[in-house]
Amino acid sequence: MRPRTLRRQLIIWLVLPLLALWSISTYVDYDIANQFVTNAYDRSLLDTAIDIGKQVKVENGRVRADLPEVVLEILLTGEPGKLFYQVSGPRGEHIAGHRGLPAPPEADSEAVVYYDAEYLGQPVRVAALRLPLEGDHGPVLVQVAESTAARIDFARQIMIRMMLPQGLLILLAAVLVWYGVGRGLAPLADLRREIARRSHRDLSALPEQRAPQEVQPLIRAMNDLLARLSQALDAQSRFVADAAHQLRTPLAGLKTQTELALRQAQSSEAQAALAQLQAATEQATRLVNQLLALARAEPGAANGVAFERLDLSRLARETTTEWVPRALARNIDLGYEGAPAAPVTGDAFLLKEMLNNLLDNAVRYTQPGGQVTVRVAREAQRVTLEVEDNGPGIPEAERDRVFERFHRVLGSGAEGCGLGLSIVREIALSHSAQVGLAAGAGGTGTLVRVAFPRAVSGSPQG
Repeated sequence: MRPRTLRRQLIIWLVLPLLALWSISTYVDYDIANQFVTNAYDRSLLDTAIDIGKQVKVENGRVRADLPEVVLEILLTGEPGKLFYQVSGPRGEHIAGHRGLPAPPEADSEAVVYYDAEYLGQPVRVAALRLPLEGDHGPVLVQVAESTAARIDFARQIMIRMMLPQGLLILLAAVLVWYGVGRGLAPLADLRREIARRSHRDLSALPEQRAPQEVQPLIRAMNDLLARLSQALDAQSRFVADAAHQLRTPLAGLKTQTELALRQAQSSEAQAALAQLQAATEQATRLVNQLLALARAEPGAANGVAFERLDLSRLARETTTEWVPRALARNIDLGYEGAPAAPVTGDAFLLKEMLNNLLDNAVRYTQPGGQVTVRVAREAQRVTLEVEDNGPGIPEAERDRVFERFHRVLGSGAEGCGLGLSIVREIALSHSAQVGLAAGAGGTGTLVRVAFPRAVSGSPQG
């Protein structure tokens, strides 16, 4: 079923009444045209009957109709077989003309009578004229009949000539309304494009200056909804950040005490329990730090972030260097390949946090003896950051879901919080970047690619 549009509904509600009025107008026009044609043709029949009646005389006590050639020519100027006449005496006897013309209604005694009849198998219109004669002979009846085909055709032509302009006006009105509605709905199309261009992070108010007055209440309601949604997201982000901040201090103290107790423990059972407690504390600390990073990268938090022009190559090289000891501890070959300079516009802290999460996932999930490579490439319109490993990889069916919060791939064998790639995606979106997953070289491992729009002016800052 085709979706209903406002333009189509307006056209339907406009055209249907116009078509109904057009039908009524057509019926009325035909009736008017038929009356006009009937009156004109009846008048012509009456004139012919009067002309014939002038030729009826009484000679030697007999009624005669002496029709000169001129009158006969007048009667025969029409289409052959379409015009007939008959003159009948006071007692109904035939005097002149065609025989057998239908007599007028008996109840009608008017001097002039018009009536419809049938003659020689075709419908005719008859004008009957009663003329008094000299003396006491009584009146004679002059009848002139004409086929109705000509007058019906004439009335139809008049009706068609009246219908065509009206139909064209209806068509023109429909076209103008279609065009006018399209122009009138143009602000709504602009509003739709404005909303479609926005990311889920942009909750600013929609412009309502160019919108029609009828649409402005809808835009104001949407702006009110966006404002309430922004407040809710801000409150959620503040809650997560505040909760994470509150947890950092006791977790740091717990970690310190656990390390101290682990050094002082004498029995192997106590050391094993304290080691598990230390691992859980480290995992909780990492979760708190990731929650803080996610709260800072979420929509609403970016308003307080100061973006600047920086060199992504330098930032990636320094961050990768910081991860070398942890990679060596797991016997992983961590390398860097990058362009001399790759200017982008962004926040250095968030970009470093994004790379930290990518390197953490790569180092954590890659088997000992594996390789992890960080690349920065500078292209004409963008700068790409890649982190590739030759670990177990991510199944293609899971590549979209791994960006969901707290989602972890089953069977990976490594501990994690399931927030790393969620943080990567949020930071990428805040920088108008696109992030994607693919298989590594040779179809093994994982390749994470983040494409940034390239900065076009200024000088990179370290």
